[in-house]
Amino acid sequence: MMKGARKLCLWIALCLLVTCALPLAAADEELQVGDYYWGTPAAASNGDAPTLTSLTHNCPNTGKMLPAYFSPTVTTYLLTVASWVSRVQFTPVSGDLYATIYVNGAVVRSGSASSYIKMTDNPQQVTIEVAGSGGRTVYTVFLQRRPSEKRTRVSAGSIDNIYQKSGKWYIDADLGTVTYLDGNVSTYVNKTADHYRYACAENCVFYYGTMSSPQRARNIGEFTANVSIGGLYRFIYIEDEIVAVMPYSPDY
Repeated sequence: MMKGARKLCLWIALCLLVTCALPLAAADEELQVGDYYWGTPAAASNGDAPTLTSLTHNCPNTGKMLPAYFSPTVTTYLLTVASWVSRVQFTPVSGDLYATIYVNGAVVRSGSASSYIKMTDNPQQVTIEVAGSGGRTVYTVFLQRRPSEKRTRVSAGSIDNIYQKSGKWYIDADLGTVTYLDGNVSTYVNKTADHYRYACAENCVFYYGTMSSPQRARNIGEFTANVSIGGLYRFIYIEDEIVAVMPYSPDY
């Protein structure tokens, strides 16, 4: 009789132990579903303000960020992108499983990309906030497009042909390399025959003659009539159009 009672007590104790353990196991499994936990439960963190462990963007090829590498303790950054980039988005990752992340006020799940931020020619400020029971950490990214790489430049070479196509004038030129040594003193080198065709701007300025005695043409017709085919000329561009053509002579 004593043995039977003892077995019954052990069986009841075992059942109670298993019943009490089941909810704990279920809770542990719930926290490990997926890579990140999103929410603000009551037992949220260890009391410290949460931070980001990683912050990336969708412009790895053209985006240049200062400081160059993200650090959880550095909260201010400058990100410049190419002039043609139309939108940017950020992917923040928090080390606190219970933290809530906001990008410009909108909630973003840790490890997920934010909504697109439309780029304009004006600088923008992006705020990324990580909030938890221990406080919050705010990161600021100043976002800016870089100026166009198609800027004003100068080349020199010989004119091979001037022609009109679809109502626009073009110059076919064999361009060489112009090197400026001292101030405006330059030397011209043409190692290979590289031909380039560029459109002339509507208000392009044309000069013919010599560098010491240039003559301004009233229009491209007058310039074409007086141009020296094979002679050296200086070409000034803004973006992809020629805005001025004038005689050129190397200084050396």
